[in-house]
Amino acid sequence: MTMLHLQNLFSLKTRVPTTKLFSENSTHFSSKFPYKVRPMKTSHLTLGIDHGIDSSSSFIKALSDHQGDVLAKNGIGIVDFFEAKNLFVTGATGFLAKVLIEKMLRTTPKINKIYLLIRAKDKAAAFDRLTSEIIESKLFKCLKEMHGGSYESFIRSKLIPVVGNIHEPNLGMDIIISQQIAQEIDLVVDSAANTTFDLRYDLALDANVNGSYQLMMFAKKCKNLKLLIHYSTAYANGEREGLLYEKPFIMGESITKEKLTSHSPSAKFPSLNAANELDFVSKLKNSIKNNEFKKIMKELGAERAKLYGWHDTYSFTKAMGEMVIDSMRENIPIVIIRPSTITTSYEQPFPGWIQGLRVIDPAIVFYGKGDFPGVLADPNCLVDVVPVDMVVSATMSAIAKHGYLQSPELNVYHVASSYVNPLSSSQLLNYSYEFFSSFPFVNSKGDQVKVKKMKYFDNMLDYSNYISKELLKQHDEVGELTHEVEHSKMQRLFKRKVEYLKNFSKVYEPYGFYKGWFHNGNMQKLMEDMSEEERKSFDIDLSKINWRDYFIGIHIPGVKEHVLKGKIASS
Repeated sequence: MTMLHLQNLFSLKTRVPTTKLFSENSTHFSSKFPYKVRPMKTSHLTLGIDHGIDSSSSFIKALSDHQGDVLAKNGIGIVDFFEAKNLFVTGATGFLAKVLIEKMLRTTPKINKIYLLIRAKDKAAAFDRLTSEIIESKLFKCLKEMHGGSYESFIRSKLIPVVGNIHEPNLGMDIIISQQIAQEIDLVVDSAANTTFDLRYDLALDANVNGSYQLMMFAKKCKNLKLLIHYSTAYANGEREGLLYEKPFIMGESITKEKLTSHSPSAKFPSLNAANELDFVSKLKNSIKNNEFKKIMKELGAERAKLYGWHDTYSFTKAMGEMVIDSMRENIPIVIIRPSTITTSYEQPFPGWIQGLRVIDPAIVFYGKGDFPGVLADPNCLVDVVPVDMVVSATMSAIAKHGYLQSPELNVYHVASSYVNPLSSSQLLNYSYEFFSSFPFVNSKGDQVKVKKMKYFDNMLDYSNYISKELLKQHDEVGELTHEVEHSKMQRLFKRKVEYLKNFSKVYEPYGFYKGWFHNGNMQKLMEDMSEEERKSFDIDLSKINWRDYFIGIHIPGVKEHVLKGKIASS
């Protein structure tokens, strides 16, 4: 549920364009693409190496214990690993990638080059985006203070913008430039995705599935590649319940198939094949008129997701993206990072930084404005959140660990808090109540907005009736003080608010009653491998966070400062 937006609800830029898909000149992998179905294997060995011998043997145990002792004393060697390395980063202007770039430049300044894939019409436009969205971003203020007058020359010597598009063959790059990059890079960090929950199925497939295919095709040209890091989401686990382990997705599997075979091993269910999904959509596009096709795609994603055991188009296509990477990886070492809901920075480079409204933030803001009096959710349901700087620290630590090993396997990391530091829906909204009671929004008339304790509902009918009644009450109170023309406008606004909240709650409903929590054993092992100094500089200890202090003192103030930017937030 990393970096999620609702389509048509916020005028926020996403990292992926809604470009024309499946054109005659665009290349997509089809059912003709030969993929390998790998046996299910999760890497939990201390060395992260598939030795091909019994891991319970005394030899492996002794070797593992020895490595553990060495790592505990000397650490992973994170800073040293990045020295002189060349990286290629997709989705470079997005929330998560920007924090990663800042952290690498600040903590590992001897890194060589970071090539940034940027969607732009030409090189000049890519440089403009680099300047406005990265170099001049408030996020980089600590780096600017460190370097003073040499800041811009330093950062421009490290960051190289490259025009491209993750959906296209060769990632949309100029052939000569892509060949040069392929010869130079040591690491690929894939942060490009479309994170809209209810995106049209064709667009989601192109961004999150075809994008993974095009990335792997490029990665195979990189002869010095030591590791490929792919950002997925913990919610790619779909409708699985209970304690969810860090196991990879294999092409052909699905959550529905898992459930059926666990109850009846002989039960048959169609295999999930990412190539077939792309072919299916492509054929529909060629046989249906454009307007009708778009309507069908809006519904089809949710239908296909639910059929195979996922909640929505986003988590479904992200899981398929993982399958594509696994099926194509051959000897490329892969690390898949699955964050849960990414929130404001906890400490680094400074507390509270965020870009755009993320997942839980619309609900918090609506609540503070008095427009969200009730929620369709279980008050005891776990809300899994993780500060962005801890996701970045986990990423850099995992890169170093597996970059040193260079073992040709796939490792999955749940960067999530629900297993080590659970937070419930009611706790989150109680902290929001506490914050807005002390620091209320001020509406357009200059009045402070008073919030009430949140009410919880377990069905859409009761919820819809309640919010309609509550918002109508607000509307009538305002309506008594307005002229007839203004009253008519308020009436239209009221109807839009009610419809919006219904749609909003429908999309988020599965997560308001989510029944899983994420085991993060690999991240815990990563923390054990760090030296004391690394644990301070690359903090990933989610268990120590006091959620009340974080939301009241860091997260909500951060959203107000960096997203709402001090504007009047209530109408």
